[in-house]
Amino acid sequence: MKNNIFILLYHKILPRWGFDVAVSTFDWEMKLIKQFFNVITLDDVYEYISTGKTPDKPSVVITFDDGYVDNFVYAYPILKKYGLKATIFPITSRINKEETVRHTLEDYWSGKVSKRELIKPQDFYGANYTFLKEGKSDDFLTIEELNKMKDVFEIGGHAEIHAKVFHEDTIVDFYDGKNGHWSNIYAYGKSDDFSQMEEPKIGYPLFPDRNNLAVRRGFLKEKVKDFINSIEDCFFKQKNWKEELKKELYSRFDSFLEFETQEHREKRLREELIRSKKDLEEMIGEKIRHFAYPFGHYDELLVKITSEIFDTAYTVEKGIVSPEMDFHRLPRMTIAKDFISFLSKIIKGTFSK
Repeated sequence: MKNNIFILLYHKILPRWGFDVAVSTFDWEMKLIKQFFNVITLDDVYEYISTGKTPDKPSVVITFDDGYVDNFVYAYPILKKYGLKATIFPITSRINKEETVRHTLEDYWSGKVSKRELIKPQDFYGANYTFLKEGKSDDFLTIEELNKMKDVFEIGGHAEIHAKVFHEDTIVDFYDGKNGHWSNIYAYGKSDDFSQMEEPKIGYPLFPDRNNLAVRRGFLKEKVKDFINSIEDCFFKQKNWKEELKKELYSRFDSFLEFETQEHREKRLREELIRSKKDLEEMIGEKIRHFAYPFGHYDELLVKITSEIFDTAYTVEKGIVSPEMDFHRLPRMTIAKDFISFLSKIIKGTFSK
């Protein structure tokens, strides 16, 4: 075994087997980590890279992205049970401002509540779409819950918007009511914040998309929207309507997206990162040193600005942490829902050169 450092990335912990890691699987994984690895924090990672030192045994960092309430209800008690530390990167806009504290596994273990009384998490689409649509989703943590977790979790930044936007003027598909990312309500909007979002209409073109911080944003032109909105509903019942609409749009328009300037993009990035960091620091009363790129997306400009604001930043690229690495392009291994996949990543992380 090599004394490597590798960082694990979780999102949601579910009460039973489903679309992400089940609580029983997570318990097994933490038990294994407790037995064979040294669990460290991102502050420790920064120290190791800064000094060039290596840990005296294989070391793991446990991280969670987005700030879902199931991290508090299910993951937090299990981490406490095994005496493990972790890091959570909540999206500041998603954090609920009320003082509500939901029941956790600890309440179930002590007999205070039944399993039925513990929250049932939404999927990623439901949680995030609900927030964008209603301005609030109970599937995310409250400030009170986030602060209660500080005995186990260090807290890092994960931006404010956390939505994908269009960045390339090439039609890749059309919205048909069943496809598209939950971010589309933001991507089709007219502003940088959440004030002018727009539900996609059947027939709206889809373009390559990425995290709003990682690209120069393109807005779908109003004249393109107007043309699509003028089409009769019966057109979209044809079998080949997507092919026909694509031909028509390319014949009518030279371009479909209107892009922000590079200057506006840089200003937007800097303002969002600084604002989200400040807001999070005010919520928890601590300095925020570490950042996780939303969706793992980044480019040179985002890395540059992030490096001016945070000590470290984390991607979703596979790999182990080594002393020569860029502080603001550090890798993390995304953990799938099955235990075999977890074991595979642990073995690779432990024995990688």
